[in-house]
Parts: sequence; structure tokens; C-alpha cells
Amino acid sequence: MNRFALLLSTLLIVSSTLAASVADVKKKGVLVLGTDPTFQPFEFKGSDGSIQGFDIDIAKAVAKDLGVKLQIQAVGFGALMPQSVTSGRVDLALSGITITPERARVVSFSSPYYRSAQVFIVKAGNPGKFAWPADVRGKTIGVQANTTGQFAAGDSLKPKGAVIKVYDDFAAGLADVRAGRIAALIGDAPTVTDLKKRLPGQFDQAGKELVAEDYGAVFKKGSDLAAAADKTLARMKKDGEYQKLLDKWIVQK
Repeated sequence: MNRFALLLSTLLIVSSTLAASVADVKKKGVLVLGTDPTFQPFEFKGSDGSIQGFDIDIAKAVAKDLGVKLQIQAVGFGALMPQSVTSGRVDLALSGITITPERARVVSFSSPYYRSAQVFIVKAGNPGKFAWPADVRGKTIGVQANTTGQFAAGDSLKPKGAVIKVYDDFAAGLADVRAGRIAALIGDAPTVTDLKKRLPGQFDQAGKELVAEDYGAVFKKGSDLAAAADKTLARMKKDGEYQKLLDKWIVQK
């Protein structure tokens, strides 16, 4: 058994023995959310230091429908997925997390709640003339650790000769893009829109999208909290609350 298979088996065992439930959450009166607050506008720290964003408001709605309080824990993405969920450190994770078959083997996902894509972020004006699909041989492309951007880069860019640089902190990757130390940084499409709004004249998107993807809320494998989240999402879409959150956080005015 290789190390990945061993890790997968261990996570499956831990997940099955510690599966949190709606009853558990209601009994303690708190729903613990894990999120990496570096992904604006989905989760980020506001000027007052509080963690806010699109994902946070969805988590608040789930907690409200369960009749409990929401407690937010800031967790780096590399530790968030899947360890924080499978270990029981958090009850759910919301952090722009892409639904993939590999992840779905060790955790349970809600229904998709947002359609996104992995794209290339470059310095404003694209001085390096980066393009995709095109010849990326020898170009250094940044990715955040443990993200689908990293996985897609390994599948599609590395075989074409690109040099992949992995960052624990997305902001460090952006700094290297701004300084011209890397050709591009892979990130989620809404991030580019948000960056151009908050930091005009600093970043652009270049080339075609690398891969499309769906975000989901993450729970321990087999937890009925996933069904509870689906119920909340369905309710929000029906009564208009979901659209109001899109308008508040993501739709550019």
C-alpha cells in the first residue's frame, strides 16, 4: 500500500468513527466553521478584524436554520482540507472548496453552491505576454498549496514544461506576480474580479480558464449535516436570500 493509499484509508477510518451529526451540533449549541480567511470575497478579515464574506454568510444561514450559534475558526487551507474536518476540529469547512472525486472519498459535500473556474492572474497589462493555452515551457507559475489550482497545474502545466511554485499563502503569490518574479498565479475567477476592484491597476486575468469547478460545503464523511446544508441552500435560493448574498459579495455593480 503506497503512502497516499495509507493516508486515505486512515482518513476514512477517522472520518467514520468521528462523524458529527445534526444532533451533536444541536446538543452543544454551536456549529464550528473552519475557513481560510484569505480568499476575498468569499472569506476575509474586515477592517474590524472580523471574518466575513459570501461563505461566512452561508454558514450563518445554516447555523440559524439549525437553531445554533456559529463559531468561526481561521485555518490555513493546507490544514483545513481535509484534516480539520476529518479530525473533528471543525463541524464544516467553507473556503471556496472545490468538489472533486478524490476529496469526496474522505469527506461529504453539500450540493454545489457556486460555479467557478481556475484562471491565471498576471501583473496588470500582462507585460510578460502570458497566454493559455500556449507555450508555457520554462515559465514559473504559482499555485496555493492543496488547492485544485495546484492539482490542475500538475496535470496540465507541468507536463508542458512549466515550473510550478507552491505557496502556503496566496498573498505571497500575488506579491511575486506584482514584482515580476513569476509569470502568473493560478486562482479562482472571482478573486481576479475582486482584485481588480480593490487594487485597480495591479492585476489582470490572462489566457483562457484552466478548469471549471463547483464549490461545496464540507463535512465529515456520512454526516447528516450535509443534508441540513442542502436544505438551507434550497431555502435560500427559493426565498431570494442566496441572490441577495451574490449581489452583496460577488456581483460587480
